[in-house]
Amino acid sequence: MTTSTARPRVPVGALTLGLALGLVASSCTGDDDPATPTSTAVPTSTTVVERADDGVLTVGVYLPRTGDGAPLGEPMIAALQTQRDVVNAAGGVLASDVEVVVVDEGAATGLEELLDDNVDAIIGPASSLNALSQLAPAVDPQTGVVTCSPTATALSLDRYPDAGGFFYRTAPSDSLQMVAIAREAQRTGATTVAIGYLDDPYGRGLVEALTREISQRRQFEVLASVGFSGDEEDLSAAAAEILADDPGVVVVLGDAGDGGRLLTALDAATAADEIPPIIVNDAIRGARQTLQGLSTEFRRQVAGVAPLAATVRPDGPEGFFTAHAIDCFNLIALATIAAGSDAPARIRTNMAGVSTGGRICQTFEQCATLLQQGLRIDYDGYSGDLELATATGDPTRAWFETFRFDGNGADIDPQRFEVP
Repeated sequence: MTTSTARPRVPVGALTLGLALGLVASSCTGDDDPATPTSTAVPTSTTVVERADDGVLTVGVYLPRTGDGAPLGEPMIAALQTQRDVVNAAGGVLASDVEVVVVDEGAATGLEELLDDNVDAIIGPASSLNALSQLAPAVDPQTGVVTCSPTATALSLDRYPDAGGFFYRTAPSDSLQMVAIAREAQRTGATTVAIGYLDDPYGRGLVEALTREISQRRQFEVLASVGFSGDEEDLSAAAAEILADDPGVVVVLGDAGDGGRLLTALDAATAADEIPPIIVNDAIRGARQTLQGLSTEFRRQVAGVAPLAATVRPDGPEGFFTAHAIDCFNLIALATIAAGSDAPARIRTNMAGVSTGGRICQTFEQCATLLQQGLRIDYDGYSGDLELATATGDPTRAWFETFRFDGNGADIDPQRFEVP
């Protein structure tokens, strides 16, 4: 079923940048994303001790079943259990049924519970914060397992110290979202841009990535990059600085609260007939009350950009990020077949390889058949053509959507596009 107009609608609690679910924003970018904590650093040894190859692929699932994240996690868990049955009905992996072990991320017991169960791979965590704080033992080069998150998009995970190369994502990093925002900003026809961003570690990372992307585009220039603090009650000075040189387009990077306040300040600082196009990151769509209070003329100029949470295929699963979860599962299963082993160290060396450079296939059964024929494959998943980067384990391309806001502050008129 095609769900192009679908949008995550789940109970939320505030984190520093976005809608939270207690753990992720509406597009899973909503974590207070500090620089990678030193406590999460993994050992630097490059000697990998493989876990035992017992011929049975065991996949741990670490997604929320309780708490605010349950409305997001439960559908993904159900989709993964269904996909396990699909894979096993097609002959399984390495001539054995795939086993699935589920641990509730919402209960905060940690990834180590799955490691103690001797899983070969883990799907999760959903939360970027949990990934940053808990990944270390899962990706330890001595004892790590392949770990694939379908939703953790935080930019700081781009530089997570994963010496073993065990961490992968099927949802695009926020750095790729900045590429999407730069593209949409330039598509307005403007040649100049001013950026307002929440001045915290997460916001500084976003503006750095966005500025770098804009600098690589011809005839497109950043006139001003203005940080603002969540402690500032009056953002009129920041708004005036952003608008001072009459930018052709304005980009606002923030959370629902403070990003929304900057929109209000920009609205107050512009005449109705002089409002430039305004582009916001996805977390700001949580600022529903603030968006309702904007002038009609200003609100019509505001557009958002977010990773697509739905499947891109008519035969894809319903639910938010369920496509990305199934893609994690299929990539792990196919990489295991390509490796001829369920040893995590061998699975991980095939994860990127099964996502690009071979015969295109779209289902586990199609891809497994090609692998059994000795052919290379290019798995095009339910979330799109993933093409995982060997160096980072992240998608190098992904689907995004733009949206606008109605008088009630709800996002409307979604339009899909692929990056790059």
